[in-house]
Amino acid sequence: MLKVFQAFMLFFLYSIGTLAQDSFKGRVLDEQTKEELYGAYVFIKNEEGETLSSAYTDFDGSFQIKKPSISSFIVEVSYIGYSTIREKRTIPEGNDLGTFLLVSEGQELEAFEIQADAFRGEVRGDTVAFNAAAFRTRPEADADELVRKMPGVVIQNGVVEVQGEQVMEVLVDGRPFFGDNPAAALKNLPAEVVDRIEFLDRRSDEAQLTGYDDGETIKTINIITKPDKRAGQFGKFYGGYGTDNNYIAGGNINLFKEAQRLSILALSNNINQQNFGADELGNLEGDDSRRGGNELTVGNMPGITNTNALGANFSDEYLGEKLKLTGSYLFNNRENVMQRSSSREYVLPNDSLQLYNEDQLDQSTTTSHRMNFRIDYDINDKHALIIRPKFGMDTRSSVRTRNALNLFDSETPISSNDNVTEHNRQSMNFGNSLTYRFRFNKPGRAISTNIYTSTYDSESTSDLVAVNRNLQTDQLDSLIQFRENLYNSFYYNARVNFFEPIGEKSRLRATYQISNNMSDTFQEVLVQEQETGFVNLDSALSNQFENSYMTQRAGLGYSYRTEKLSIFSNLYLQSANIDSDRIFPGFENTQRTFTNLLPRVVMNYQVNDLSTLRFDYNTRTTAPTIRQLQDVISNANPMQISNGNPDLIQEYSHRMMARYRRINPETNKSFMFFVYTHIRPDFIGNQTFVASRDTLIQGEVLLPQGGQYSRPVNLDNYWFFRAYSSYGFPLRFMKSNLNINTGIRMNNRPGIINSQSNFNRNTGISQGFVLSSNINERVDFNLSSRGQYNMVRSSLQRELENNFYTHNTRLDLFWNFVGGVFVGSNLNHQIYRGLGEDFDQSIFLFNLDVGYRIPPSRKTELKLTVFDLFNQNTSIDRNVTDVFVEDVRTQVLRQYFMLTLTYNLRRFGGYDMAM
Repeated sequence: MLKVFQAFMLFFLYSIGTLAQDSFKGRVLDEQTKEELYGAYVFIKNEEGETLSSAYTDFDGSFQIKKPSISSFIVEVSYIGYSTIREKRTIPEGNDLGTFLLVSEGQELEAFEIQADAFRGEVRGDTVAFNAAAFRTRPEADADELVRKMPGVVIQNGVVEVQGEQVMEVLVDGRPFFGDNPAAALKNLPAEVVDRIEFLDRRSDEAQLTGYDDGETIKTINIITKPDKRAGQFGKFYGGYGTDNNYIAGGNINLFKEAQRLSILALSNNINQQNFGADELGNLEGDDSRRGGNELTVGNMPGITNTNALGANFSDEYLGEKLKLTGSYLFNNRENVMQRSSSREYVLPNDSLQLYNEDQLDQSTTTSHRMNFRIDYDINDKHALIIRPKFGMDTRSSVRTRNALNLFDSETPISSNDNVTEHNRQSMNFGNSLTYRFRFNKPGRAISTNIYTSTYDSESTSDLVAVNRNLQTDQLDSLIQFRENLYNSFYYNARVNFFEPIGEKSRLRATYQISNNMSDTFQEVLVQEQETGFVNLDSALSNQFENSYMTQRAGLGYSYRTEKLSIFSNLYLQSANIDSDRIFPGFENTQRTFTNLLPRVVMNYQVNDLSTLRFDYNTRTTAPTIRQLQDVISNANPMQISNGNPDLIQEYSHRMMARYRRINPETNKSFMFFVYTHIRPDFIGNQTFVASRDTLIQGEVLLPQGGQYSRPVNLDNYWFFRAYSSYGFPLRFMKSNLNINTGIRMNNRPGIINSQSNFNRNTGISQGFVLSSNINERVDFNLSSRGQYNMVRSSLQRELENNFYTHNTRLDLFWNFVGGVFVGSNLNHQIYRGLGEDFDQSIFLFNLDVGYRIPPSRKTELKLTVFDLFNQNTSIDRNVTDVFVEDVRTQVLRQYFMLTLTYNLRRFGGYDMAM
């Protein structure tokens, strides 16, 4: 093995010294200002107009593009807001195509005194680009206010969606900005520095290095800054204090010097702003669990939270643009108090009914550190590397008080449980991805490798004191237990690809990949005896478990690309093995082996200059987690206990997506249609048992009458369907833009309740619009409204079929008066119907700002804020699962008044970043 490694390193070092001469270079500049144009598209075509190779310009306007095999060709260069140029060229003696000067379309119109709509956007391949100048915002607006105005964009609860797809990354001039935290990136860049916004399907690292489209993309926003704003200092600093001792303080500063950029963020408050990207007026209701997996953000906690946070983002280029480094760090400390009331209605056979009501109080302190880096190294024309390490560390301590009640109906209680849990946890994770590409002398032939490793370790303790009361017999039962849990995991994935051209338009890819997810967990539970006070090991609740999920796959892929059409297809043969060992109590080994074919087809078609079509069909397997496999009872809530299932098999799923987009720059009209479906034949769902009397689970653990016991099982007939469309156009009579959107979601979720199958089908139909002003900087408004009608159907019990309606309308209004006085308001109207008497609500959340910008610079402003003027803020949610329908009400922030002083820093033109 050592000799193989040494041979590989010798080959690697030898190849680094070999320079390839199979590409052209050049630059693209603004004809008038001579500023570099980042993100311009460069194409090499034959005389028939077929694209032979393509590239886009880097930060300094430079580009590298593959040489054609023909001696005479066409070079086409285009950039949004500029006239496209086409030049006929022949192979030069060297590799330099020279400098291309693009003429701004605004320059061409200087001689004409006409009024016209600003050029809004265009579709080019998988990228939709919008001209920032076509969307007017108020002074000192952030980039998120600019992006909100663009067709198909929804920003809600810190989640950014573009044309129905969640944005996972934000780039600034093509480089990552605050990792995977889009909301923070948009909230901390001023709109005035933005030249244009690009919405794109960012390809994988491997695809970017090899030019082979493997179909793996993430929805990304690329913010292109104005050339004259790429050097300077800008940001804002603020502090405010209000009634009930509410406060906020923080700021951000961006130090830009062309490629060298440093951004620093700070935040401290007790008004529920938990992330740098949180919308201060719209994200105060609480829960947003969807973001918990993001690397540089923390999932928003429901309830009331005090937050102290610090963040930094750095990027630079070295070795003359060959080496690019980007890094981000986030520190977040939160103290949270959450009060929540929930009401569940279980789906039971034989038209029987059971209710579960719970009041919960959580008090917690959480400290998080997040760090990630990206290193891009173009060693030479043959060799390139991308390295992406990341690190995270969390500590959490909490006390949870729960009062629960099971009922036959609203008047007949069954049993109650009162418990208090003290919990402490520490965890740490590290991951690293390394992608390497080597190009052979033959154009199109290449080899690439990717190695990804990650490790996660956690240690937790939990002390539980609980009292159960059977309200039918008035019998009491108490429990005092101490739990310790250790969890460790290590994952690796290694892949090697070989690429071979078969003609000018096609390439083959051969792939081999091996991965292994190894994890082990140790759980020890001690129970204190009621009579003697002695502490003993509870073997029914204690467990030591080891598991590995190993896959090997080999396959062939085919890629075909022309100027208008690109097709990627792939077929893998995968062998997977689950190997589980229960060490305690009693050794038991379980193994399962699976063999699957995994097809993938992706098609992109440029219908014409205005529209594109994308189709994606994908299959994948998902292994059960160690928590789902671990055969040990968890009684963290003694009325709802659970267990694992070592006999689970992997899921095999089908996903299909189709998308059509059209933007007409002459009429400024846009249309998008998106459809997605997901089928999981071996869905890991739940089998639930509702006890009709006090029951011992596995002969040892008490489940009180009315309590629920659940374990995961594989079930068929899970499917999800979603369709979404949007249509945007200008309303010239009121200088505004209108975007209309329509959507439908359908979800069929299987479950087993008391040995009978049930399918809960949830259908939601939505209709909405967004009206955004484009008047001037003095008056700015955004009006959005969206209603959704939901239908819940249960195959097991018709009485639980329910229709309910939710509607949210939001108006943001800003008015800048003469003399520096301004008024801003945010009005949210939420309607809930069909949830029941206690949850049907009509809520107005009205926030008002009145402020003054202090002359002469107007960069300092004093603002009075009234939050929840009508004192109606409320959080209501409905959750539909395979076994119950639940309504939840959570404590939220209520009315307060606050006086805030803000200073906006704007200093462009360069400075010295040297320390």
